Amino acid sequence: MNLRLDIETLCSVTQGEFIGDPAVKSDLIIQNIIIDSRSPLVGENTLFITLEGKKDDGLNFVDDFCKKGGKLIIGKSTVSTEVAQIIVSNPLTALQEIARFHRSKFNIPVIGITGSNGKTVVKEWLYHCLRDRYNIVRSPKSYNSQIGVPLSVLQLTEQHELAIFEAGISQPGEMERLERIIQPSLGIFTGLGDAHSANFISDEEKKSEKFKLFRSVEKLIENNGQFDRLQIPFEDEASQSNAQLVKQTALHLGHELSFIEPKLATLPSISMRMEQIPAKGGCLILNDAYSSDLQSLEIALKHIEQFNSLENKVLFLTPFEDNKRGEELIDLLSGAHLNEIVLIGDEADLAYPKHLKVHHYPNVEAYLQKPLRYKNSLILFKGSRKIGLERIVKVYAEKKHISRLIIDFNAIRHNLNYYKDHLEKGTMVLAMVKAQSYGSGITEMAHFLAGEKVNYFGVAYADEGVEIRKSRLNTPIIVMNPEPNALDDIIEYSLEPSIYSIEALQEFIHELILKQRSNYPIHIKLNTGMNRLGFNEDELAELISVLQTQPEVYVKSIFSHLSSADDTRESEFTFGQIRKFEIMSGMIKDQLGYPVIRHIANSAATLNYRQSHFDMIRMGIGLFGLVDAKNKSLENALSLKSRISQINLVKQGESVGYGRSFIAEEDMTIGVVPIGYADGLRRELSKGVWSVIINGKNAPIVGNICMDMCMVDLSRIDAKRGDDVLVFGKENSIYEMAQLLNTIPYEIISSISSRVFRIYLDD
Repeated sequence: MNLRLDIETLCSVTQGEFIGDPAVKSDLIIQNIIIDSRSPLVGENTLFITLEGKKDDGLNFVDDFCKKGGKLIIGKSTVSTEVAQIIVSNPLTALQEIARFHRSKFNIPVIGITGSNGKTVVKEWLYHCLRDRYNIVRSPKSYNSQIGVPLSVLQLTEQHELAIFEAGISQPGEMERLERIIQPSLGIFTGLGDAHSANFISDEEKKSEKFKLFRSVEKLIENNGQFDRLQIPFEDEASQSNAQLVKQTALHLGHELSFIEPKLATLPSISMRMEQIPAKGGCLILNDAYSSDLQSLEIALKHIEQFNSLENKVLFLTPFEDNKRGEELIDLLSGAHLNEIVLIGDEADLAYPKHLKVHHYPNVEAYLQKPLRYKNSLILFKGSRKIGLERIVKVYAEKKHISRLIIDFNAIRHNLNYYKDHLEKGTMVLAMVKAQSYGSGITEMAHFLAGEKVNYFGVAYADEGVEIRKSRLNTPIIVMNPEPNALDDIIEYSLEPSIYSIEALQEFIHELILKQRSNYPIHIKLNTGMNRLGFNEDELAELISVLQTQPEVYVKSIFSHLSSADDTRESEFTFGQIRKFEIMSGMIKDQLGYPVIRHIANSAATLNYRQSHFDMIRMGIGLFGLVDAKNKSLENALSLKSRISQINLVKQGESVGYGRSFIAEEDMTIGVVPIGYADGLRRELSKGVWSVIINGKNAPIVGNICMDMCMVDLSRIDAKRGDDVLVFGKENSIYEMAQLLNTIPYEIISSISSRVFRIYLDD
């Protein structure tokens, strides 16, 4: 940013009141604005706007901001720290008003993009096609929210000749604010879909709200009806539609087809999220090797702050797409928590911060001849796609199996916040991460959820809790099935056992006596109708007697399990369980005489039975958006993908696969996909029961699924070796797969083999 804002202007724009040193008010000029004190841009010319979020209040991080040299904040209340302040009624509104004021200084073409899907793809493809003719500013990644839009607009400088901003809304009333900030001269509508439909009365209302972005545009571009297919690297209908919007926009801006069509032919695949990939030697890769500019680098450097367990932090960096690094880059690196930087490319003549160990290689090939070795390090890859950093990523990635389970942390964050919106203030959240967090990866999920401020973790067995502890997380952990031979580990790693019988309680107390431990937290499980584990009502008197006389333990929580909270036909039984739990837990709580947490609600009950919330709710499958297929407010967070490894031509009468269960009735094209029942693709899905999606079209499974691969029908699909294969995900519902298998999504995702590569996406 290069804002050049004095405090008098800021107070006028935000209608705020300045409190602080008069010298600061007269002399300080603000160049940058941040909303996160972890930003590497913090300095004396940085303004910190203290937003209040679902997890934290920015006012809690003012001290951190000041320690890094910050001098001015905007907030809704005063702080005791000696820092200059502008007091406003709403810090978010203040941020938006500053961005609106900044936008009004520029008279350049501004493209505003909205729609249910494809906003980021269209924006990035426009940048790809037009960057040779304009100096372009654009939204970083998917910055299209009430916070993301103003932060994007504040990147505008006098050097920019074209701006491309995307705008997304989740409820009525939001687009008016974004339109005032973006003030687009040209609009693009990518279409209407299911996203956020639950917050609108109808599709008509949702479209009307989105179109408020275009109320003052000179031209609106949208796809209406049929169009000729373009020569682009993608065959699916969504990509064709997005490319048409890019073509129409470029034509409207006055560019000739002879310039546009070669650009369309080289459209890149857009990764909209940063990938987290487990790496060799206990390392973790953050792969953002798809774009290289200051804004996205700042976001990536801020992201590394959360990985405290990996002390050595390394940045692989290529030249910026606009060929600019300079002083702004050095300022960014100076404030970043980095130990090393590996430069791949031509530029190496800058004065990099002295605390950084700098390596330089002219190109990827030179690096691959003798790659550096890392252990227990965080490795961030940031660079232009054309440089090919992905080749270096493959050197460090722990697994190279083509099939991969993609876990979208953004969707999980959305789902977690959606559940929190249903809770009373102060109600805690326990995240179940058992069974490798339902197949998604226990330590990766635990670190992410700890960053989202969940209060507790739940695991099935002690060794799962130990794994989390060894990854340097201190969040409290309940062990639901504490086996007798694991009690040592439970105590050593400060895990908290679920106690469901007098025998289990006595065994644990005995272990504590041997170790001379007292006041150890335990969790009492009650049987309210599940009839699996837990104390029955006639056992409570004995339980209370032991708890009152044994100083070795204290009860941290009392809980139970609902058996049918996801089945509305069993609501009477569920209400009965809730009432029984309230009575039984109340008896224990009254006799103990100290505060105890109570919890019985799982993901389904949290949404269906407000009476079940008590002091804490437990989330498991709900984190992944897999509670109710009809709930459009939850986002699917899991996708199972592979790639075509080979294409075969099969003649009429020939067979495919084991047992010759499929005989071709005509000449066919068959694709081989390296995923089979050993990876979790159940054999019952053979012989056309399930179809994968390739280039936007269904490809039925042909013959029997093998242990390590399956075959699919490509006869009516234009496909090639290496094309992506979607087994399940947003466009290929796991609910439908579960119904065909007569099972539940839990079983499917928790059965995905460990050899399937896990990739984690995050902004």
